[in-house]
Amino acid sequence: MALYRVRFAPQGHVSNAVTSPAVGRHALEDNSTITRQRSRSGCRECRQRKVKCDETFPVCVRCQRRGSLCQPNLQTSDWHMEVPWLADSPLTTVCLNSHPEIKINARLMRYWLEATSQMLSVDPSNNPFSFPILKYATVSHSLVHVLQSASAAQEAYFHQPKMSVSLDERGKALSALREELETQSSSLSHSFLTLLMLGMSSSWMAMGPTDYGREHLLIARTVAEMVIQKNDSKKDELDHLTLGTYVYWDMACSFCLDPVDHPVDRESSLDIYVKQARHRFHAITTHSIDLYYLLGHLGRYCRVVVDQGSRDLLYEGNIEKRLVEYESMESDPAAKSLTEAFRKHGLLLLHRLCGKPGVSQHTISAQLENENYAHHLAVDIIELILQTKSDSPYLHIQTIPLLSAGAEMTLSDTLKRDQVRHRLNEVYSTNRLVSTLWVIDLLEELWGAHDTGMTRITWLELMLVKNWRLRIG
Repeated sequence: MALYRVRFAPQGHVSNAVTSPAVGRHALEDNSTITRQRSRSGCRECRQRKVKCDETFPVCVRCQRRGSLCQPNLQTSDWHMEVPWLADSPLTTVCLNSHPEIKINARLMRYWLEATSQMLSVDPSNNPFSFPILKYATVSHSLVHVLQSASAAQEAYFHQPKMSVSLDERGKALSALREELETQSSSLSHSFLTLLMLGMSSSWMAMGPTDYGREHLLIARTVAEMVIQKNDSKKDELDHLTLGTYVYWDMACSFCLDPVDHPVDRESSLDIYVKQARHRFHAITTHSIDLYYLLGHLGRYCRVVVDQGSRDLLYEGNIEKRLVEYESMESDPAAKSLTEAFRKHGLLLLHRLCGKPGVSQHTISAQLENENYAHHLAVDIIELILQTKSDSPYLHIQTIPLLSAGAEMTLSDTLKRDQVRHRLNEVYSTNRLVSTLWVIDLLEELWGAHDTGMTRITWLELMLVKNWRLRIG
């Protein structure tokens, strides 16, 4: 695994440079002869060493060879003219004119707009978490602090000894949110966005893979229902943004949530909403919010099966039917491939974690048939994911299907294992989330156990044995 950490790409300087430590020096040298060009800004490491930087993404060639940290040298951009309160200033903070009590840390907010917010959208040119979020920040003190907390965390590469600024901003966000809820000085929709950001960032603050934001997730379900019940919720851009974000986050945490905390299965406003909202594009779920919602339910069911061994054969048959018949509304090739990968990921979960849907007893031949089908699904998922280029924003949300598919690769699937490793390293190189490294560690341990002939164990069982509550993705 590469030890360097990386920067975000300056526009027009994207390279498919290989980051795997298994790649030889000659491959890097060959690549450098193609991509090297006159540096316009260069990374900080190259500037400090006073050498030319080729500015390739996600790591320049010199930093690849050194195995060193590759960070951007941020330049003044055109957007400073559009947002004058973020212009370069000798002051550490500036104020929004409309609400002078809301203090903005210009450096951290700028980092959010240019870098951190990009992790939350598959469409960088139309990212509601970037500049559009400023209109919500002008009326929510808590949102300002939670965005700055996330920026400070990523700027520090989520390295605990350097997270003091992030923790300080997070504390301010919690305090401000409590005050906003007590005084009702901010709308429910604004508070919900802050709540989601606090919950999703919980895993960034933890020393190990144990905190996934449980308390925030439990509250978020109730708040989501309250938001939907507003008369104007179907027309509100902020509500659509928050509800889609919640659905994805809930799906990513569904394996972590203990069965005792699972919501009661009943027809809810959220069920109706996701069925109607799939025609509306979302920065994270694209046009597949209903699929992610279904996978969230499936993830919780699989956790019950693994924990308690009890199965609902009728439920499994219904879920399998819905997954088999699911038709994507995506027109973008990358979105369509990812949606198909997640659909097959759902089928793989059923067959691997539960057994053949609707069948309680398996003969040896049926078990073999199920094993072959699960492996076939896994190979399909990997191939679908690899159709997405390594510089695509869709990289950010590939971790979950990569884990479930990678876990199926046997000792004879050396190439596929390498492809999974390499793609996960690429995911880490763009989002810097430590959870991605934990996913790699989990797979390596799982592969090692299977290769030594130990009793077959699933990735979820291994995660629970290790007492991990890993929020994936």
